[in-house]
Amino acid sequence: MSDQDRGMMKWLPYQSLTEQATILARMRYEKNKIPRPQISSDRAEEINEILVSYHGEPLLAKYYEDGYLHRLQGIITRIDALAKFLLFGDKRIEFKNLIDLQRA
Repeated sequence: MSDQDRGMMKWLPYQSLTEQATILARMRYEKNKIPRPQISSDRAEEINEILVSYHGEPLLAKYYEDGYLHRLQGIITRIDALAKFLLFGDKRIEFKNLIDLQRA
């Protein structure tokens, strides 16, 4: 039987690859995770100063979440010192995950 006779039957064993794609993507995601970066006490003080004197200007935030560093630019809609988080629009960033904060 030639490849032409079998048509798509030839490719049936590879159908499992599409099912494995999700698993492989998850494995790559997990493999590329990094440990939470530590910030210096000087940098923590600078971030605190920005938050204390914040008056609605756009900021650039760099934060850690689920093994990855992310950047977000915008205006802080809420600073909750008791619960220790910021809201950038609808994105909640815990203080412990905040790596850097700069005026945009």
